[in-house]
Amino acid sequence: MEYVIATTVSTDEIHLADGSVIENQPGSAGFYALAGVRVFTDKVAVCGGIGPEYLPRHEKWYRRNQVSTKGLVLRSPISPTIVIHYFPDGSRVDEPNIGLNEFRALDPSVDEVFDCCDRNTKGVYVFKAVERDYLDGLIGGKLRFGYKLMWEISEDACTPKQIDVIESYLKDIDVFSINRGEAMLLYGTDDEAEAERRLAKASPNWVFFRRGAQGAHLLAGGRVYDCPGVPGVQAVDTTGGGNSSSGAVLYGCCEGYDPQMAGCMGSAAAAVIIGQFGVPDVFTEEMRCKAFEQAKDCIHAAGRAQQDC
Repeated sequence: MEYVIATTVSTDEIHLADGSVIENQPGSAGFYALAGVRVFTDKVAVCGGIGPEYLPRHEKWYRRNQVSTKGLVLRSPISPTIVIHYFPDGSRVDEPNIGLNEFRALDPSVDEVFDCCDRNTKGVYVFKAVERDYLDGLIGGKLRFGYKLMWEISEDACTPKQIDVIESYLKDIDVFSINRGEAMLLYGTDDEAEAERRLAKASPNWVFFRRGAQGAHLLAGGRVYDCPGVPGVQAVDTTGGGNSSSGAVLYGCCEGYDPQMAGCMGSAAAAVIIGQFGVPDVFTEEMRCKAFEQAKDCIHAAGRAQQDC
């Protein structure tokens, strides 16, 4: 498979402020990254552990969208479910039915990731804390299969005591994805620009520096590429916007797009994902073409903003 998403998957049950409930929405950070790749290609597979209810709930979505489930392995008697409560002020509370350690135990092993890979594999995405044996294994797989590796780091790993370890991996990570809040936690600063400068100095490869509603910066080759958000998008549910943009950036990197275009493809993918609760029921060719056009528009918008400065 060309793109492999190594992740734990879950089911979201969304309780809206008006009392209505949206049930059986596929979710998790990695699943939204998968959706970001799926905006641009159907050559994507997911691998990870699942409970017995997962495929009966979601297999139709995978089939409609031509996403392989061969890498999903029945491993737990419990299917992770996250109940999301939205309140009138726009805030939300997430209530998972299992703990973080139990959730992470459903991550695929390195060998299970490799079972989904072949010499046609272009990119592998992983959402992880600092697990050195795991990262070392996937880095070793780059030599075996020739893929590029994206590491989207989890927030709990972003502490100053992890700086040296994380920075030591950046030479082997083709695309490192982190949001600005995580970066500031990592470097123990409330200065976003300082955290960004330190990441740019530490990595010889790409850093996808996510900035929420302001879009992102793509740090590469000693330059900062501005990748603004798509204008005029009505955000229905921002869940997964950052994860989906990460998946799209990995796709852009592996397909040979320049850093700014890849970053703006991330903005376009996020615009697709936040346009409804959960991910779209069906990804279409029209959606893909629109996303490419929106990415190009974002590049033009970034150019105008730079001229105005």
